Amino acid sequence: MAAKTSQFVWTAPTGKWVVKKRFVGEWRITVLEGFDAEYVDLCGPAKIKISPGGIGRMNFGAVEIELDCVMDHLNEQALRFSFEGSDEGDPISGHGYCLSANQEMTGRICRHCGDEIGFEARKMEKEGRA
Repeated sequence: MAAKTSQFVWTAPTGKWVVKKRFVGEWRITVLEGFDAEYVDLCGPAKIKISPGGIGRMNFGAVEIELDCVMDHLNEQALRFSFEGSDEGDPISGHGYCLSANQEMTGRICRHCGDEIGFEARKMEKEGRA
């Protein structure tokens, strides 16, 4: 008897939000565990940007990474992401998660076979708003 396999595939309908609205937008990284403020903003203001479709970017220090975000299917309070990018020009990859409440975000990024770094961020106001 042949083994029966199941495949679970989930695709977001076009024009629909993949991540919860509270995570979407631009966030200013205010704390990076183990690093001082001078390093955090070494190559410009440290930020996280997440789109409704789950694509994002994060930069801090000499790190620039692209995020692929999805809501955690076991705990919808958490946004999980994988990432690829560079640190001082060297390729890096890994995963992470974040939680958001009241315009505040906390989370961790975990480099593949490397460091785990906690972070805190604050939601940035849209330009043109008081």
